[in-house]
Amino acid sequence: MSKIPAVLSYPDSNNLGDFIQSLAAKQCLKGEEILFLDRDQLHQYSEKKASLLMNGWFMEIPDNWPPSEGISPLFISFHLNPTAKKAMLSAAGIAYFKKHQPIGCRDYYTQKLLTNVGIESYYSACLTLSLNRSDFVSKNKKREGIYVISPMERLNPDHQGKTKGNVRRVLTQLKKRMSLRKYKRARNRLESFLEKQREPVFFSSQLCDPTKHSEQERIELARKQLEKIASAKLVITSRIHTALPAVAFGTPVLFLSDGLDHPNQKSRLEGMEQFFPILNSKDLWKWESELPKPSTNHLPFVKKFKKEISRFLKE
Repeated sequence: MSKIPAVLSYPDSNNLGDFIQSLAAKQCLKGEEILFLDRDQLHQYSEKKASLLMNGWFMEIPDNWPPSEGISPLFISFHLNPTAKKAMLSAAGIAYFKKHQPIGCRDYYTQKLLTNVGIESYYSACLTLSLNRSDFVSKNKKREGIYVISPMERLNPDHQGKTKGNVRRVLTQLKKRMSLRKYKRARNRLESFLEKQREPVFFSSQLCDPTKHSEQERIELARKQLEKIASAKLVITSRIHTALPAVAFGTPVLFLSDGLDHPNQKSRLEGMEQFFPILNSKDLWKWESELPKPSTNHLPFVKKFKKEISRFLKE
């Protein structure tokens, strides 16, 4: 193949979920030479022609869309966030999507958004569903423990940014106080649920400060998080890219939706309910005596991933 295979990179990201998506894409590409291209600087690429798996959340700098002509993209498990849709669906943006359609969409929101402007698209689900458990733990590894990874973080005021302007600052502080009350109630419900389980419980966050950890360190932390998910008896999270790898590994997962009511977050969940239970912490009690069974609904999507990527690499 004359083109160099490529995956997206996230040099400034604080979210290990981004690196997990890159690891999922990398495993699908064969060959020793793989390029890592910054998601938000694709318009600047000018080297040898690259075949890029275009999976993930787009994008932090939507004005940098579309990518350069040096990139040949395969749109698969693609999410167009409401925050970026206006800039990315400009006339030039729409023309670019149409040139490379059909677009495989990670969620139904993105699929409907693209279809409504005349772009051929389909629901592909997420490439992280194709991760292999045996790549992270031994085949006969005994499962143990409940891993609680970034539950309800968006309710936690400690994870919310600062706001400029006196009036906006006052309103933001009021919202933060309300959010803190909701967060404490939700945490209490989660702790009550965990106390009734007979497994050791481990807490961790999917967030990692890029000013304290290099990009390579964050990639390794993402790999370690996948090892934890692959060895767990149960995963509880509010992060899609903790929950979807759990599905891929056959690990039971409960997804807590507390704090995810904003359209920017809710849009990302459309279609995910077929892979894992999505519930408010108020309903955790329903799972106290019987954990969810691992889903196999992702397997047809994994089969299609392999077929589409194989075809793409031969072009």
